[in-house]
Amino acid sequence: MFKDSYRVLVLGLDGATFDLMLPWIEQGLLPNLAKLVRQGAHSPLESTFPPITPCAWSSFMTGKNPGKHGLFDFVEMLPDGRGFRFTNASSRHGETLWGHLSRKGRTVGVVNVPMTYPPEPVSGYLISGLDTPHDRCRYAYPQGLKQELHKQGIDYQIDIQHLGDMRTDRLRDRRLQEMCEVETGRTRAVQYLARRYPSDFTMLVHTATDQVQHHFWHFMDPDHDKYDARGTDRYRHAIRNVYIHVDQLIGSLLEAIDSETVVIIMSDHGCGPTSDIRVRVNQALEGAGLLAFRREGRAGRGLRKMAALADRLLRSNLSDRTKRRLAGMLPGLRVWFENLDEANIDWTRTTAYANEAYRSSPAIWINRQRIASEKTTGDNDPLEKSLQAAEDAITSLKDPRTGRRVVSHVYRTRDLYHGPFAVRAPDLLLSWWEDGFLLEQSVPGGPGESTVGHSREPIQGGVEFAGSHRMNGVFVIAGGPVRQGHAFRDAKITDIAPTILYMMGIPIPREMDGRPLLEAFEPRFVADRPPSYEQDEPSDRADTPNRVDTFSKEEEDLIAQRLRSMGYIE
Repeated sequence: MFKDSYRVLVLGLDGATFDLMLPWIEQGLLPNLAKLVRQGAHSPLESTFPPITPCAWSSFMTGKNPGKHGLFDFVEMLPDGRGFRFTNASSRHGETLWGHLSRKGRTVGVVNVPMTYPPEPVSGYLISGLDTPHDRCRYAYPQGLKQELHKQGIDYQIDIQHLGDMRTDRLRDRRLQEMCEVETGRTRAVQYLARRYPSDFTMLVHTATDQVQHHFWHFMDPDHDKYDARGTDRYRHAIRNVYIHVDQLIGSLLEAIDSETVVIIMSDHGCGPTSDIRVRVNQALEGAGLLAFRREGRAGRGLRKMAALADRLLRSNLSDRTKRRLAGMLPGLRVWFENLDEANIDWTRTTAYANEAYRSSPAIWINRQRIASEKTTGDNDPLEKSLQAAEDAITSLKDPRTGRRVVSHVYRTRDLYHGPFAVRAPDLLLSWWEDGFLLEQSVPGGPGESTVGHSREPIQGGVEFAGSHRMNGVFVIAGGPVRQGHAFRDAKITDIAPTILYMMGIPIPREMDGRPLLEAFEPRFVADRPPSYEQDEPSDRADTPNRVDTFSKEEEDLIAQRLRSMGYIE
């Protein structure tokens, strides 16, 4: 007999893909995931546009498209439209799933979900995730939680602070070990907290699956453009071994749950290999007359070269401890490095531009201050004209080796998003998740520097991505009223929150864009318990005042340092 409400355990495997998971399940390497797939239902899980961590996890936790929650990437534009700042949970609008559950009188436990810093008060506990700047800040609610874990002998780490130094086998081995140790510590924390503070809803996100795929794909895949044949004997199974370790941790959590708990396995996006193609977007926009660089003299070019050289030396030769000390002593230094290109843009003559510091998630912004001064004649709308010109500039880029288009699609975000915060999105998204290319920093007036090229250097361990995001992640659900051994399609990341509310017998807010995935449940359960809906709490408005900065200058620097070490920042 079915119940009216079930407890829910959500285990996030950041970046997990069925392309790897299902073959390893078939080989008997992932027995706990195999059991859930066999006893439950599963579907590919469509991510957000773009399929990147901040955007996707925010859509999961709100059940809404980015135009309604307003969080599109690791950075957002400053109010003056010239420059960027890092995002965190305070950049997001709308009620979270755990906030909604708490308001409805349910208890929750949330650990390491990205984009949850600063931690919000909930009816239970919450330990923030990827956007947490360091382990000295208040990353847990209630406030004394991290001290409580420490007293229990649980070594809880926010994350691996530095992945960007994997230039030797010794360092690669150490980072792989740390990935597993961090996940073990997180699991021990959830095991303790689940016993100490039982919850109706519990969630833990494992991020090692994403990290290892970003940095070790080229050892596994002989078709990779930068396949590392020399390292393949040692690291061919690095990604598989992390999946096996996480599967074992999942097994330890499954041992503690009862038959009234429904288990969900999910990822925010998938993963696949990068290519060796490198694109200088701002250089392409300059060539189309849409961007103007300030022409540097010899001293300016020398400063840029010295800064780039110094940055490479700092990243490759200093110890983790020294890097952290420098970050504290010189807050803003790394941001200064990253803003060299932006500072070199002549905004009075620039219509479209990209933030090339963020090499893995290229987007183009239209300089509305400039086009606002242009006169409209007939149907010649300045915004439409600028969008089309930028789109043409990018879609005309050809691979010099094959003659094929480098960017298969340029998406206009006004066609992707809807809601009060859609106006804050970048204007154009380049289909990096479909094509596998990475950004290269443009060289203003650089002689002989091509707009599109091929990187021939070996992958710089821990800095350059070997694997990058794909649109389809994973969704597995098992237990309670879920159909057994059922495969289906068309699940979206915005569907998971309404599905959880449906299982817990709570009306679904009408403002959620997702739907409950009824096809995953036994027909009798659905027939007896049709979904119910309710009006949202008062929605955020587009004219909500800009957030109060929650990162200090030192914390901004630490966030930049972490994203660079993970390969997101050039």
